[in-house]
Amino acid sequence: MGNEMQHAEKFERPTRSRRNWGALSLALVIAVVMIFYAVSVVEVARRTTDWLLIVPGAAIGAAAALWAGIADIRTSPTVDRLVAAGRGEAARPIILIALTGLYACAVPWIGFDVGTVIFILLCLLVQGERCWWKLALASIGGAVAMTWVFVDLLMVRLPVLLV
Repeated sequence: MGNEMQHAEKFERPTRSRRNWGALSLALVIAVVMIFYAVSVVEVARRTTDWLLIVPGAAIGAAAALWAGIADIRTSPTVDRLVAAGRGEAARPIILIALTGLYACAVPWIGFDVGTVIFILLCLLVQGERCWWKLALASIGGAVAMTWVFVDLLMVRLPVLLV
């Protein structure tokens, strides 16, 4: 019985980090599919407007997938413990879905820029981020970047409050 208890404790608290090759493999597959899709769209496009949104989106998506795969290849024991502890928190996905719905409903009144800042901030708080400068950088920087891309570069008409 004592031996079983020691065996169970080893699985709850890993002592050294492991390599997560599955994350990198999945990231590579996702990146290859996104690049293949972008290339196929460019090949059949008749005008620039046919591929203008697809190619940058695929490039950003492929880069993000590769970044996530590389970042997740080595997990630390602290991250392993946090992941194990967080598995019991089943309410997070429901809260994030509710936040997404509230965000979509509130944007016409509070603006895309302000709504995006609040949305990113609340999502990061739900996911456990507590460092104020990371919260500010991600929410304000992300909202400014997305507002600039959609409103200024792609000329999408969005309700903005501050610009």
